[in-house]
Amino acid sequence: MTQLQVKTNTLEGELKKRAEWVELDCVMLVQNDDEYNAAMQKAEEVKSLEKGIEDYWRPLIHMAHQNHVLLKRKEKSMLDPVKAGLEKLGGLLIEYRSKRERLERDRQEAEHQKQIEEADLAAFELAEEGVPQEAIDAVREMKTETPFHAQPTQELRSRSSFKPDYIVTIEDIDEVDREFLVPSTKAHREAIINNARAKAIKTGGKPLKGFKIISTEKINFKGAK
Repeated sequence: MTQLQVKTNTLEGELKKRAEWVELDCVMLVQNDDEYNAAMQKAEEVKSLEKGIEDYWRPLIHMAHQNHVLLKRKEKSMLDPVKAGLEKLGGLLIEYRSKRERLERDRQEAEHQKQIEEADLAAFELAEEGVPQEAIDAVREMKTETPFHAQPTQELRSRSSFKPDYIVTIEDIDEVDREFLVPSTKAHREAIINNARAKAIKTGGKPLKGFKIISTEKINFKGAK
């Protein structure tokens, strides 16, 4: 272990040890000016500790972030051609499925039309033979009164599956139903509240439609000298 590693581990241990006692150490009575000043001094000391912890972890986090970015970039460079290949194959398969279903529907429709023509021919032949009209009409109606309904195309078996998908774009935001504009996640709601809070700070707490604004204070602590 290098001297830098020893120093780093020692500093981290010291910061961790001090941080573990902060919450209990900050339990104080503030009922007069002296206690107020003591609490403020304690807050400034804790603020300095907070800065020390942030300063300690900042370069390590930055290094880890840089490594993360580098690794993600390498991952992307490998995945991009793979995803492109899958997208091409997917397009070819979907195109073939569509063509196959269309051809099968055309075949079924042609078969249905053929049955109608055969029924008409059979009815004509029966008429030529002098068969009663009721029997002729019954033969013709067996085919002509049955509407065409395409039967599902037999699926090609595979472990992969197809499901409906849709490409959706916004044409007019003013026409979009409210259900799509209501925040549906915690992050979305927090983003809306943060935007409203920023405007409340800027306007001095003026009312905002749809929001409840409560005036309060926030301390901007400074570290100890």
